[in-house]
Amino acid sequence: MPYRIDRDELLARVELADVLDALSQRVGQSGRRAWRCVDPDHPDEHPSVKISTDSRGVQRWRCWSGGHGGTAIDAVILAKSLTVGDAIRWLNDNHAHLQPVERTPPPPPRPLGRPHIEVRRYVERAQRLLWTAPAANIRRHLHERGLGDDVLKANRIGADLGRRYLPRPRGFPAGWPAAVYPALDRAGRVAYFQARFIDPPVGRDKYDNPARRWAANPRMAWLAPPASAVARAGVVVVTEGVPDGLVAAQAGFVSVAVLGSQHPDQRVADALADTKRAVLICFDGDDAGKRGADRLEHHLAERDVDSVIRIEPPAGYDLTDWALQDSTWTDRLTTHEHPPSIGTRPSEPDSSGHLMGFGLGLGVGR
Repeated sequence: MPYRIDRDELLARVELADVLDALSQRVGQSGRRAWRCVDPDHPDEHPSVKISTDSRGVQRWRCWSGGHGGTAIDAVILAKSLTVGDAIRWLNDNHAHLQPVERTPPPPPRPLGRPHIEVRRYVERAQRLLWTAPAANIRRHLHERGLGDDVLKANRIGADLGRRYLPRPRGFPAGWPAAVYPALDRAGRVAYFQARFIDPPVGRDKYDNPARRWAANPRMAWLAPPASAVARAGVVVVTEGVPDGLVAAQAGFVSVAVLGSQHPDQRVADALADTKRAVLICFDGDDAGKRGADRLEHHLAERDVDSVIRIEPPAGYDLTDWALQDSTWTDRLTTHEHPPSIGTRPSEPDSSGHLMGFGLGLGVGR
């Protein structure tokens, strides 16, 4: 809609007792007033809904026998089975009669590769926080995935310990403890980032990103081997997500992490073709990973990149799982052999059925 109703002004304008009168049945007078619960599925034979005012001055109701409660908006949602937006409109039409507020047009998205300075500041602060005592749990999370300190430092991995430690503007990740994965461009500059929550709340994804007004999603992140690794020239390993890309980088491969199996688009294929290296695709060993690898291979074929190798981890594994379970995984990448099954998970037939372009050559450096 081109306009909105201000929620705080709405709740300040409506009288909650009048709303409850419209939605339920009141008993008693003055300070002894009570209402039957607004939930139509709760009989509430002895009316138990009372009104109070919270510390911000907002009137709230509570059903003491059923445990329901909330603001006037929650009462309308429950009584009439409406969405939040429809409940707000019902309250305004029937009680508040506020004039709609014109919606401010959203700020334009940032140009690709030109993040706001706040993005770089957030990544730099997160990078410093990772090596502090309060971030021990996040370092443990990364170490348990087989990542050493050298590769974390080489790729500027950080920690978000919440707003107390790391202030952020609106449109950044919410502030739950997270590992911060910068998406670096080919020159090593911060283009974007993802926050991987260590223990996400129920119903939330593991990953969160900055809003488009702060940075455009480049669909990919370049990852460099640490100085301590033995460099493996001539091939770039493409993984599904930054954690797997870090595993490949730690083993000495220049790697590109696609930020989700659904994102290997033409932009990613252009960047890979420009490296003049053989491309080794190692996405997750599941249906989504196979579809993403098919898509990327198709885009590369359109660009006449014929040195493309597909290696799939054992069924149900990603590259990180595979590396933790099989110490020979790097040999299989360099010899282009498909891995056997691991543990109790059965290996699925190879969906690609072939390997393309065995002549790797040294190619052009990163």
